[in-house]
Amino acid sequence: MIMPSNQRVLIGMFVALLMINGCGKKDEGQTQSPDQSDAMNTAGMQANDDDPAAQTRQALMETNEGKDIKPVEMETLKSLLPADLAGMKRTNASAQHNQMMGYDMATAEAEYQAEDSNIRITIIDYGNLSGSMKMGLAGWSMMQYNSETDTGYEKTITYKGCKGMEKYDRETKSGSVQLFVKDRFMVTVEGNQITMDALKSAVDKIDIKKLESLV
Repeated sequence: MIMPSNQRVLIGMFVALLMINGCGKKDEGQTQSPDQSDAMNTAGMQANDDDPAAQTRQALMETNEGKDIKPVEMETLKSLLPADLAGMKRTNASAQHNQMMGYDMATAEAEYQAEDSNIRITIIDYGNLSGSMKMGLAGWSMMQYNSETDTGYEKTITYKGCKGMEKYDRETKSGSVQLFVKDRFMVTVEGNQITMDALKSAVDKIDIKKLESLV
């Protein structure tokens, strides 16, 4: 089953929220240098105590090493979606810019169809969530994982120089390839009634190098 892109956005926001809360807790005996104290005081003045969104943005800046990261233009993301795939026509393409509760992200998505087969490509720019997602996905992107069942498998991969996850079920002929690009973008290619070779061929149609250059 293909997960809608808005669910992935919500999952990303949830991971970021957990990371922000965790990073916000400091040991009682922890001391700060004068520079750190001044920076924190400045941050405190900039964030409005009565504005939760401003507080979230400020917390995200801290996870991004003081940078206020803006997502790339949604039309730029959309332009990276292939016009077609091998034997499959693009039936839909969309992009959106999500700003909510201090979070700032962009998403582009396209669907491709050929008879009973379908593929969906989603590119998410986590924007100011990048630092939190990097920490939240650090374990996933660094570990080696391989699991097999009677009908399929799930494993970590390195593809086109990016850490990722590959899943496939031979019984339902469904699977996915996910790549975490430059600690900021999540590229997901998933499909039903499809082969893994076809999914990887779809990944190859995405200009990963251009995506990396947008950071």
